[in-house]
Amino acid sequence: MKKIIALALLICGTLAFNVNAQDAPKKEKKEKKEKVDKKDKDADKAAKDAEKEAKKKAKEEAKAAKDAEKEAKKAEKEAAKKEKADKADKKADKADAKAEKKDKKEKADKAVADEPKAEKKEKKEKKEKADKTEVADTKAEKSKKSEDKNPTVKPEVKKADKATEKAAAGDDKVIGKDDKGRTIYEGPRGGRYYINSNGNKTYVKKDN
Repeated sequence: MKKIIALALLICGTLAFNVNAQDAPKKEKKEKKEKVDKKDKDADKAAKDAEKEAKKKAKEEAKAAKDAEKEAKKAEKEAAKKEKADKADKKADKADAKAEKKDKKEKADKAVADEPKAEKKEKKEKKEKADKTEVADTKAEKSKKSEDKNPTVKPEVKKADKATEKAAAGDDKVIGKDDKGRTIYEGPRGGRYYINSNGNKTYVKKDN
C-alpha cells in the first residue's frame, strides 16, 4: 500500500513538473510579447507626439511667415504712400518755383517795358516845361518891344539875374510874365510870385 501511495505521489510530481515545464516557455513568451507590445505602444506614442509637435511647429512657422508677409505688405504700402506724398511735394515745390520764376520774369519784363515809358514821360515833361519857358520868354520879348515902341511905358523894373531866380524858384512852374516883364512862378500850393532884385519871393494876387 505504501508503495502504491509513493508511486502515485511520484507520478503526480512528474506530471506537475511536466506541466510547469510546459507553462514556463508560454509565460516567458507572453512576457516577451507584452514587452514588445509595450515598446511598440511607446514608439507609436512617441511618433504621434513627434508628429503632433511637428504639426504645431509647422503651424507656428506658417503663422509667423504669414505675419511677416503681412508686415512686409504693410511696409511696402506705407513706402508707396510716402513715395507718392514725396512726389506730390516735389511736384508742388516745382510748380511754386516755376510760378515764382514766371512772376519774377513778368516783373522784370514789365520793368524793362516801363523804363522807356518813364523815360518818354520825363522827356515829354521836360519838353513841355521848355515850351512854356519859351512861350514866357517870347511874351516877355514882345512886351519889351511894345515898351520900346510906347514912350508912355514906365521904365523897366530892376530884376534878379537868371541864376538868382533859378536858385530861389527851384523846380516851381513858370506860368508867364507880368506887365513889368517879371517871370511869374507858381508854387506847390498854387501861390504865384516873382523873384525880386534881392533874390526873394514876392507873391502876387492871381488874375480873375
